[in-house]
Amino acid sequence: MTNTPIRILLDNGIFSHSEFAEGVEEATSLLWGNKAPTFLHGFVRKDLVGKVGYLKQMEALFTVGRLIREGRIEAYDYNEIRFERARGSTGLGACNALHGCKIHSCRPALERSKFMRTLDFRNFISKGGKKDRERVLPTGDLSQIAFFKWLCALGKEHIEALIPHAATIGLTAFEIESLKNIEWFRFICQRSGSPENYPDVFHLWTAERNGLDAVLTLDKGLQNLVSRVRNERVRKFGVTAEVLRPLDLLQKLGIGEPDPVPIGANRFYHWHELV
Repeated sequence: MTNTPIRILLDNGIFSHSEFAEGVEEATSLLWGNKAPTFLHGFVRKDLVGKVGYLKQMEALFTVGRLIREGRIEAYDYNEIRFERARGSTGLGACNALHGCKIHSCRPALERSKFMRTLDFRNFISKGGKKDRERVLPTGDLSQIAFFKWLCALGKEHIEALIPHAATIGLTAFEIESLKNIEWFRFICQRSGSPENYPDVFHLWTAERNGLDAVLTLDKGLQNLVSRVRNERVRKFGVTAEVLRPLDLLQKLGIGEPDPVPIGANRFYHWHELV
Protein backbone atom coordinates (compact mmCIF):
# COMPACT_ATOMS: atom_id res chain seq x y z
CA MET A 1 0.00 0.00 0.00
CA THR A 2 1.42 3.37 -1.05
CA ASN A 3 1.91 6.20 1.42
CA THR A 4 1.55 8.83 -1.31
CA PRO A 5 -1.27 11.22 -0.36
CA ILE A 6 -4.18 11.72 -2.72
CA ARG A 7 -4.05 15.25 -4.18
CA ILE A 8 -7.42 16.98 -4.05
CA LEU A 9 -8.71 20.38 -5.19
CA LEU A 10 -11.34 21.65 -2.72
CA ASP A 11 -14.13 23.66 -4.30
CA ASN A 12 -15.70 26.64 -2.59
CA GLY A 13 -18.63 24.63 -1.23
CA ILE A 14 -16.23 22.54 0.85
CA PHE A 15 -14.85 25.65 2.53
CA SER A 16 -18.18 27.42 2.95
CA HIS A 17 -19.85 24.39 4.56
CA SER A 18 -16.96 23.29 6.78
CA GLU A 19 -18.00 25.50 9.70
CA PHE A 20 -20.78 24.03 11.82
CA ALA A 21 -21.22 26.57 14.65
CA GLU A 22 -22.80 29.99 14.80
CA GLY A 23 -22.69 32.57 17.57
CA VAL A 24 -25.62 33.11 19.94
CA GLU A 25 -26.44 34.77 23.23
CA GLU A 26 -28.05 32.84 26.07
CA ALA A 27 -29.89 34.58 28.87
CA THR A 28 -29.06 33.47 32.39
CA SER A 29 -29.75 34.74 35.90
CA LEU A 30 -26.98 35.27 38.43
CA LEU A 31 -27.37 33.98 41.96
CA TRP A 32 -26.36 37.31 43.42
CA GLY A 33 -27.10 40.98 42.80
CA ASN A 34 -30.06 42.12 40.79
CA LYS A 35 -32.34 39.69 39.00
CA ALA A 36 -31.88 41.23 35.53
CA PRO A 37 -30.86 38.56 33.01
CA THR A 38 -27.23 38.33 31.98
CA PHE A 39 -26.35 37.23 28.46
CA LEU A 40 -23.63 34.67 27.84
CA HIS A 41 -21.96 34.55 24.46
CA GLY A 42 -21.44 31.13 22.95
CA PHE A 43 -22.27 28.84 20.05
CA VAL A 44 -24.92 26.44 18.82
CA ARG A 45 -24.85 24.09 15.88
CA LYS A 46 -25.99 25.79 12.66
CA ASP A 47 -29.51 25.15 11.48
CA LEU A 48 -28.97 22.86 8.48
CA VAL A 49 -32.62 22.11 7.73
CA GLY A 50 -32.22 23.37 4.16
CA LYS A 51 -29.19 21.14 3.66
CA VAL A 52 -30.78 17.79 4.55
CA GLY A 53 -29.72 16.22 1.26
CA TYR A 54 -26.14 17.25 1.89
CA LEU A 55 -25.97 16.66 5.64
CA LYS A 56 -24.07 13.35 5.67
CA GLN A 57 -21.66 14.69 3.07
CA MET A 58 -21.07 17.82 5.14
CA GLU A 59 -20.55 15.85 8.35
CA ALA A 60 -17.94 13.70 6.55
CA LEU A 61 -15.82 16.86 6.18
CA PHE A 62 -14.59 16.34 9.75
CA THR A 63 -13.01 13.07 8.62
CA VAL A 64 -11.64 14.76 5.50
CA GLY A 65 -10.09 17.44 7.70
CA ARG A 66 -8.45 14.84 9.92
CA LEU A 67 -7.01 13.05 6.89
CA ILE A 68 -5.59 16.33 5.59
CA ARG A 69 -3.93 17.00 8.96
CA GLU A 70 -2.55 13.44 8.99
CA GLY A 71 -1.10 13.87 5.49
CA ARG A 72 -3.25 11.24 3.78
CA ILE A 73 -4.90 13.96 1.70
CA GLU A 74 -2.97 16.83 0.13
CA ALA A 75 -5.50 19.63 -0.24
CA TYR A 76 -5.37 22.46 -2.78
CA ASP A 77 -7.18 25.61 -3.77
CA TYR A 78 -6.28 28.50 -6.10
CA ASN A 79 -7.20 32.09 -6.93
CA GLU A 80 -10.62 31.53 -8.51
CA ILE A 81 -11.80 29.49 -5.53
CA ARG A 82 -10.45 32.16 -3.16
CA PHE A 83 -12.40 34.80 -5.09
CA GLU A 84 -15.55 32.71 -4.60
CA ARG A 85 -14.81 32.50 -0.88
CA ALA A 86 -14.37 36.29 -0.77
CA ARG A 87 -17.95 36.69 -2.02
CA GLY A 88 -19.31 34.87 1.03
CA SER A 89 -19.60 35.89 4.65
CA THR A 90 -16.70 35.50 7.05
CA GLY A 91 -17.26 32.72 9.57
CA LEU A 92 -16.41 32.69 13.27
CA GLY A 93 -13.82 29.95 12.93
CA ALA A 94 -15.56 27.82 15.56
CA CYS A 95 -16.02 24.07 15.01
CA ASN A 96 -14.57 24.18 11.52
CA ALA A 97 -13.94 20.78 9.94
CA LEU A 98 -10.85 22.15 8.18
CA HIS A 99 -9.33 23.70 11.31
CA GLY A 100 -5.55 23.31 11.26
CA CYS A 101 -5.47 21.93 7.71
CA LYS A 102 -2.67 22.97 5.39
CA ILE A 103 -4.12 24.06 2.05
CA HIS A 104 -1.64 24.18 -0.81
CA SER A 105 -1.94 26.58 -3.73
CA CYS A 106 -1.96 25.35 -7.32
CA ARG A 107 -1.68 27.27 -10.59
CA PRO A 108 -4.88 28.23 -12.39
CA ALA A 109 -5.13 26.88 -15.91
CA LEU A 110 -5.09 30.56 -16.89
CA GLU A 111 -4.69 33.53 -14.55
CA ARG A 112 -7.70 35.79 -15.20
CA SER A 113 -5.98 38.93 -13.93
CA LYS A 114 -3.51 38.75 -16.83
CA PHE A 115 -6.36 39.21 -19.28
CA MET A 116 -8.66 41.40 -17.19
CA ARG A 117 -6.97 44.17 -15.23
CA THR A 118 -9.02 46.46 -13.05
CA LEU A 119 -9.20 48.20 -9.70
CA ASP A 120 -12.87 47.23 -9.37
CA PHE A 121 -12.32 44.22 -7.11
CA ARG A 122 -16.02 43.77 -6.32
CA ASN A 123 -16.82 43.36 -10.00
CA PHE A 124 -13.77 41.19 -10.60
CA ILE A 125 -14.66 38.62 -7.92
CA SER A 126 -18.33 38.41 -8.92
CA LYS A 127 -19.60 35.26 -10.58
CA GLY A 128 -21.75 37.22 -13.02
CA GLY A 129 -24.56 34.66 -13.04
CA LYS A 130 -28.27 34.46 -12.36
CA LYS A 131 -28.06 35.07 -8.60
CA ASP A 132 -25.93 38.17 -9.13
CA ARG A 133 -28.49 39.55 -11.57
CA GLU A 134 -31.33 38.86 -9.12
CA ARG A 135 -29.43 40.65 -6.35
CA VAL A 136 -28.45 43.51 -8.71
CA LEU A 137 -24.74 42.78 -8.23
CA PRO A 138 -22.05 43.45 -10.85
CA THR A 139 -22.36 41.15 -13.85
CA GLY A 140 -20.13 42.96 -16.33
CA ASP A 141 -17.20 41.95 -18.49
CA LEU A 142 -14.91 41.38 -15.50
CA SER A 143 -16.81 38.53 -13.83
CA GLN A 144 -15.87 34.85 -13.71
CA ILE A 145 -18.53 33.77 -16.20
CA ALA A 146 -17.71 36.62 -18.60
CA PHE A 147 -14.07 35.48 -18.69
CA PHE A 148 -14.94 31.83 -19.19
CA LYS A 149 -17.40 32.68 -21.98
CA TRP A 150 -14.63 34.71 -23.63
CA LEU A 151 -12.27 31.73 -23.35
CA CYS A 152 -14.87 29.48 -24.97
CA ALA A 153 -15.15 31.91 -27.88
CA LEU A 154 -11.41 31.77 -28.66
CA GLY A 155 -10.72 30.04 -31.93
CA LYS A 156 -7.46 28.67 -33.26
CA GLU A 157 -6.75 31.95 -35.05
CA HIS A 158 -7.19 33.90 -31.79
CA ILE A 159 -4.78 31.62 -29.94
CA GLU A 160 -2.20 31.96 -32.69
CA ALA A 161 -2.53 35.74 -32.47
CA LEU A 162 -2.21 35.73 -28.66
CA ILE A 163 0.83 33.50 -28.25
CA PRO A 164 3.38 35.91 -29.82
CA HIS A 165 2.33 38.43 -27.14
CA ALA A 166 2.58 35.94 -24.25
CA ALA A 167 5.60 37.63 -22.67
CA THR A 168 3.88 41.05 -22.78
CA ILE A 169 0.77 39.62 -21.14
CA GLY A 170 2.93 37.80 -18.60
CA LEU A 171 1.83 34.28 -19.52
CA THR A 172 3.90 31.38 -18.24
CA ALA A 173 4.82 28.32 -20.29
CA PHE A 174 2.13 26.48 -18.27
CA GLU A 175 -0.52 29.00 -19.36
CA ILE A 176 0.60 28.96 -22.99
CA GLU A 177 0.11 25.19 -22.96
CA SER A 178 -3.36 25.74 -21.49
CA LEU A 179 -4.23 28.11 -24.33
CA LYS A 180 -3.07 25.56 -26.87
CA ASN A 181 -5.44 23.07 -25.26
CA ILE A 182 -8.38 25.43 -24.84
CA GLU A 183 -10.58 23.08 -26.87
CA TRP A 184 -10.72 20.70 -23.88
CA PHE A 185 -12.26 23.43 -21.73
CA ARG A 186 -14.66 24.50 -24.50
CA PHE A 187 -15.71 20.88 -25.09
CA ILE A 188 -16.65 20.30 -21.43
CA CYS A 189 -18.37 23.71 -21.15
CA GLN A 190 -20.54 22.92 -24.17
CA ARG A 191 -21.77 19.81 -22.39
CA SER A 192 -22.32 21.53 -19.04
CA GLY A 193 -25.73 22.90 -20.00
CA SER A 194 -25.25 26.53 -18.96
CA PRO A 195 -22.59 29.23 -18.46
CA GLU A 196 -23.60 29.03 -14.77
CA ASN A 197 -21.57 25.80 -14.70
CA TYR A 198 -18.46 27.20 -16.41
CA PRO A 199 -16.69 28.05 -13.11
CA ASP A 200 -16.94 24.39 -12.02
CA VAL A 201 -15.60 23.28 -15.40
CA PHE A 202 -12.69 25.70 -14.98
CA HIS A 203 -11.93 24.18 -11.56
CA LEU A 204 -11.90 20.75 -13.18
CA TRP A 205 -9.62 22.03 -15.94
CA THR A 206 -7.26 23.50 -13.36
CA ALA A 207 -7.15 20.15 -11.53
CA GLU A 208 -6.43 18.42 -14.85
CA ARG A 209 -3.67 20.85 -15.79
CA ASN A 210 -1.99 20.45 -12.39
CA GLY A 211 -2.20 16.66 -12.49
CA LEU A 212 -4.35 16.50 -9.35
CA ASP A 213 -6.23 13.32 -8.55
CA ALA A 214 -9.67 14.77 -7.92
CA VAL A 215 -11.95 17.72 -7.27
CA LEU A 216 -13.86 17.51 -3.98
CA THR A 217 -17.36 18.98 -4.04
CA LEU A 218 -20.68 18.65 -2.22
CA ASP A 219 -22.78 19.02 -5.36
CA LYS A 220 -23.62 16.29 -7.85
CA GLY A 221 -23.63 18.54 -10.92
CA LEU A 222 -19.96 18.35 -11.89
CA GLN A 223 -19.83 14.67 -11.00
CA ASN A 224 -22.79 13.95 -13.29
CA LEU A 225 -21.26 16.04 -16.09
CA VAL A 226 -18.01 14.06 -16.00
CA SER A 227 -19.98 10.79 -16.02
CA ARG A 228 -21.87 11.92 -19.13
CA VAL A 229 -18.68 12.91 -20.92
CA ARG A 230 -17.02 9.60 -20.07
CA ASN A 231 -20.07 7.65 -21.26
CA GLU A 232 -20.25 9.30 -24.68
CA ARG A 233 -20.02 6.77 -27.49
CA VAL A 234 -17.36 8.83 -29.25
CA ARG A 235 -15.08 10.52 -26.74
CA LYS A 236 -13.07 13.36 -28.23
CA PHE A 237 -11.52 14.32 -24.90
CA GLY A 238 -10.95 12.38 -21.71
CA VAL A 239 -11.22 13.50 -18.09
CA THR A 240 -8.41 12.18 -15.90
CA ALA A 241 -9.27 13.85 -12.59
CA GLU A 242 -12.10 12.33 -10.59
CA VAL A 243 -14.95 14.35 -9.14
CA LEU A 244 -15.71 13.11 -5.64
CA ARG A 245 -18.11 13.99 -2.86
CA PRO A 246 -16.79 13.60 0.72
CA LEU A 247 -18.28 10.14 1.31
CA ASP A 248 -16.95 8.99 -2.09
CA LEU A 249 -13.49 10.14 -1.07
CA LEU A 250 -13.64 8.31 2.26
CA GLN A 251 -14.77 5.14 0.50
CA LYS A 252 -11.89 5.48 -1.96
CA LEU A 253 -9.51 5.69 1.01
CA GLY A 254 -11.05 2.60 2.62
CA ILE A 255 -12.90 4.43 5.39
CA GLY A 256 -16.39 3.07 5.91
CA GLU A 257 -17.47 5.00 8.98
CA PRO A 258 -16.91 8.79 9.21
CA ASP A 259 -15.69 10.37 12.45
CA PRO A 260 -18.37 11.62 14.86
CA VAL A 261 -19.35 15.26 14.52
CA PRO A 262 -17.95 17.17 17.53
CA ILE A 263 -20.99 19.42 17.99
CA GLY A 264 -24.51 18.31 18.86
CA ALA A 265 -27.86 19.88 18.08
CA ASN A 266 -29.98 21.71 20.67
CA ARG A 267 -27.09 22.51 22.96
CA PHE A 268 -25.39 25.77 23.95
CA TYR A 269 -21.57 25.72 23.90
CA HIS A 270 -19.37 28.21 25.72
CA TRP A 271 -16.73 29.87 23.57
CA HIS A 272 -13.93 27.78 25.10
CA GLU A 273 -15.62 24.45 24.29
CA LEU A 274 -15.15 24.62 20.51
CA VAL A 275 -12.09 25.11 18.32
